Amino acid sequence: MKRFLSVVMCSVALITGSGVAYGQAQLSDKELKKEMKARVDKDCRKEAKALTKEGWKVMPGKLPLERQLQESRYAQLQEDERGQAYYIVGTHMAKGGNYTAAKKIADSRAMTEIAEKVSAQIAELVKENVANHDYGEGDIEVIDKFVSSNKHLVNARLTGAVSLLEIYREVEAGAYEVRVVIAVRTKEAVRAAKSAYVSGLAKESEKLAEELDSIL
Repeated sequence: MKRFLSVVMCSVALITGSGVAYGQAQLSDKELKKEMKARVDKDCRKEAKALTKEGWKVMPGKLPLERQLQESRYAQLQEDERGQAYYIVGTHMAKGGNYTAAKKIADSRAMTEIAEKVSAQIAELVKENVANHDYGEGDIEVIDKFVSSNKHLVNARLTGAVSLLEIYREVEAGAYEVRVVIAVRTKEAVRAAKSAYVSGLAKESEKLAEELDSIL
């Protein structure tokens, strides 16, 4: 659980220079982490029971349902050293004629969700940087049009996906329903998105691609 819950560190924001105050702040931080973990674990136990009643199961060899829920929740709460989300998470539920088919659809759509999220981040970053640089109206139009219409480029570049949750249940006519939660490290996802956009834009304008690469 590295980088676990930076948000709970707020209790030490007013640490003084005295050893006593520092020790108390550290103790408070540990207590907050313990309390937060206990709350997450309790919620996961409750959710696991509810999902089990609804017929959800895990495949042999996978982590127990409750443990998967915990791993998923912890990952979504992790932050990096800058206080940003450590992972970008995608989740989806799909039906299929068999388990493999349903899982493939769910995985694909979860990855698409991740691609859309990171694309939105890059689009906002591009917009901010373009506004601060002396581009001609024609160049700005080319960049904006390219970024808004080429989100599919990012999905193909994403790597390092981690499965946080994979559960299933049998539904009508022997079909399967699979629910997944997938995560990609934010840093890696952003790097892939930048590379995708710069490479794609190079086909429109090598000069603009180089300039965009320099400001991202």
